[in-house]
Amino acid sequence: IFQNDEDIYFLDYIQKDYENELPKESRKKFYFKRDKERDVAILSLFLGSGIRVNELANLRLRDLDFENNRISVIRKGGKLDTVSVIPESMKDVMRYLTVRSERYMASKEDYDYVFVTKTNNMASPLSNRSVESLVKKYTKAFKTNKSMYPHKLRHTYATNLMEETGDIHLLMRQLGHSSATTAALYSNPKLEKASQASKL
Repeated sequence: IFQNDEDIYFLDYIQKDYENELPKESRKKFYFKRDKERDVAILSLFLGSGIRVNELANLRLRDLDFENNRISVIRKGGKLDTVSVIPESMKDVMRYLTVRSERYMASKEDYDYVFVTKTNNMASPLSNRSVESLVKKYTKAFKTNKSMYPHKLRHTYATNLMEETGDIHLLMRQLGHSSATTAALYSNPKLEKASQASKL
């Protein structure tokens, strides 16, 4: 996971340096420039809320509450839940929304998906797999060939939250866990490794 403010450096790297490492006039550079605001918003939202990949992929425009810096997500088992988001991450989402309609031919209906791509000149929702690929691509560029899954960004958020608050019940609420044991694993990388080792 990201440690010691690495998550902040990571987002900074995507916004300022990543583009310079892509070949000039390349397709990669073209698509990055088109998708930059969207991709930064996705990465920032994972690191600023601790939500799961399917919760992010299923977000609709009506689920965004900019006034209170919150989002509504559908948890495992179909339960609707409200999650607090770091204000800076909500600003990144807002920045993306200012270009979303024009870049992806996306409509602004309440029920429309927040995160979309452009297929055949039309907007279509990003799949879980697309979001995972995107996270792996950027983390690999930042960590020099060490890619991460969205799960690790969730884990980074959980670790930061526990370090800042020490409140396991707040962590459980944010992550959507009913078990304190599961939430504790997210907040302690050593515990999680021990748990995984015991299953081998």
